[in-house]
Amino acid sequence: MVVELTLACTEYDWTRPLWDGTVEPEGIDLHVVDYHNPERFARMIEYGAFDVCEMSLGSYLAARATEAECPFTAIPVFPYRRFRHSFIYRRATDEFTLSELNDKTVGLIHWQTTTGIWQRGIAREHYGVDLETVTWHTTKSEGDVVSIEIPDRYDVVHDHRAGSTSELFASMLQRGEIDAAFSTAPLTPRVADGRHDDPGRLQEPNVDGVERIFEDAMQVEQEYYRETNIFPPMHTVVISDEVLDAYPWVANKLYDAFDRALQICMDRLTKPRWFPLAWANQHLEHQRDVLGENPWAYGLTDETRTALTTLQEYAANQGIIAEPDDIDDLFVDATLR
Repeated sequence: MVVELTLACTEYDWTRPLWDGTVEPEGIDLHVVDYHNPERFARMIEYGAFDVCEMSLGSYLAARATEAECPFTAIPVFPYRRFRHSFIYRRATDEFTLSELNDKTVGLIHWQTTTGIWQRGIAREHYGVDLETVTWHTTKSEGDVVSIEIPDRYDVVHDHRAGSTSELFASMLQRGEIDAAFSTAPLTPRVADGRHDDPGRLQEPNVDGVERIFEDAMQVEQEYYRETNIFPPMHTVVISDEVLDAYPWVANKLYDAFDRALQICMDRLTKPRWFPLAWANQHLEHQRDVLGENPWAYGLTDETRTALTTLQEYAANQGIIAEPDDIDDLFVDATLR
């Protein structure tokens, strides 16, 4: 039996083998499509538009908290991870640190974004920020993905505006409308042809009057990892419960396919001739020194359990979920064995 399934997923280096057919899940004819965040998440949550979907962990937790909005279950695949200290910005004329964020005004895309959950949680736990003293400006509607009720103890101003969030944050900072921005992407300017730089790249901001709140953000992130053992997962992969009910075996077949695709990517890292980097070997050696052999590994490793436990604690504190679930309950049971 061959089952036809549609997967909505970004074409990362570590998922590209699923796009080009190098990896084919056993028994599955996989049709892969791409939609930008958060459109992909919203289509899956509101319409069940895909059989399999790369999903924001924050929105997945929020959807599970609203049972009617969660007709899907995750497998322990985490196709997107990112340290988030690098994406906190302030005006270049200001000199306050993250520890001095109390009573200031901060821009967010919306409350449930995984990036924001991590950034607020880290600010509170590691820098002593009282999140209830901050005025939070959200630029997009919560209802665009999962409708959630933000607790009244948080001062949230719904300042919804059209356009690129990174450009909005940059202009709001420049005009003094906000003191800081907890961004999901680098605050880079629009280029002549209207395109944007890759939001996944770690690069220096290139916006007049805007700078990272951490002067050496990469060093701060490495110290954070050494202290916590957390390389923050941003996304997971969910499968429609309809599909799981009809074909329960697809969960393991898809997990195996994602894992093989990741391994192909990791193997390529050992062949620096593929990369236009003068010091490719040194970059890889440095990553291994800091993060270990494969920090992108799927499955519920000890590190991933620590990260998911922390993320749920932050989400509960911020009112996105009532209380943390058992980690195993977040995923298709068969993929945990």
